[in-house]
Amino acid sequence: MRGSTVGSQGLLVAALVSLWGCGGGKTDDLSVSGPALALSIGSNAVGTTAVAPVTFSFEWSHDVGQSFTADDVEVSGGTPSDWRQIDGSRYTLVVTPHASDAGTITVAVPAGRASDLTGHTNALATQMSQAYDTRSLAGWRLVWSDEFSVDGLPDSSKWDYDTYRNSIGWFNNELQYYARDRTQNAQVSNGRLIITARKERLTAASDYGNQAYTSARLVTRGKASWTYGFVEVRAKTPCSAGTWPAIWMLGSGGRWPEDGEIDLMEQNGWNKTAVSGTVHTRAYNYFNGSLGVGQGATTRLDNACNAFHNYQLTWTPERIQIGVDGLVYKVFDNPGDGDRTRWPFDQAQYLILNIAMGGDLGGAVPAQFTADQMEVDYVRVYQR
Repeated sequence: MRGSTVGSQGLLVAALVSLWGCGGGKTDDLSVSGPALALSIGSNAVGTTAVAPVTFSFEWSHDVGQSFTADDVEVSGGTPSDWRQIDGSRYTLVVTPHASDAGTITVAVPAGRASDLTGHTNALATQMSQAYDTRSLAGWRLVWSDEFSVDGLPDSSKWDYDTYRNSIGWFNNELQYYARDRTQNAQVSNGRLIITARKERLTAASDYGNQAYTSARLVTRGKASWTYGFVEVRAKTPCSAGTWPAIWMLGSGGRWPEDGEIDLMEQNGWNKTAVSGTVHTRAYNYFNGSLGVGQGATTRLDNACNAFHNYQLTWTPERIQIGVDGLVYKVFDNPGDGDRTRWPFDQAQYLILNIAMGGDLGGAVPAQFTADQMEVDYVRVYQR
């Protein structure tokens, strides 16, 4: 971290939106009330047209116990999967739109399909529709994703924790201790991954290095890595000064900077209205690059810490493009001369999500800081 996206031939924005014009986001929904038992249906819609799986949420006005199941939901325009009961009144269903097609996903719950604990049934039918167009992804396929649909610790089949420098201190003058398997620092809740940096000392930890802050650094290293692809991470950054959130990739070979680094998103600790994308190699890095510092750019994003945005990377043999919400703001071309000090990006890289504290890009941490979070809605990786 010093470390998505889409190509110049048309940005692949994996955005989801409610056809009802709700404006996007998990809290947007369409509500229909019945005399006693009412149902609201929402989605994780954020753009204008879905190009990836849509998570629909169902929330009843009363506890319906076991009377509501996936069989009670009528689905058209896509393939349903991953039904989940959050509690007696909240449920989610993931629906995948048809590949290389355009149309509308509709989920509907007819009247009389559920009853609350007192026996009242829903008197009205409720439905929600979602436009989709997956033709823009023709030639690409989703090869890896985490929709964060199971509450608790992050999925151990997909994520590990990077903790190896705790006892001696982290790079870049950072101030945090990275915890492992600790929900106070990394947990999945209500369809989102929440990484939390806290002001606290874990003095009882065997690898404690006298840090005054805790956080988490999640990695796919040893679980998944990729060479080329379109990566999209939908996230909201922390607002607090002194926090240094990042979504980035490192070469699986384990050598830095020889194996390269791609920063999809970094945000410094003193300006929360901008984000940066940067590429590091042996020739271009902030410590001893033979041709200069990391090759990066910054774009203004006034509400980065108050709203979710799609951080994107398109990585091909010819170039790297870093963008946000469909806008590419950094392009790094392969010089094509075989010089691996300038282009080591023909080998696999793994993904990292973290919040650092203080350090070169975090800056001074205010004395009143207690805790702040980066929320991640999903991570998706496509390849041709």
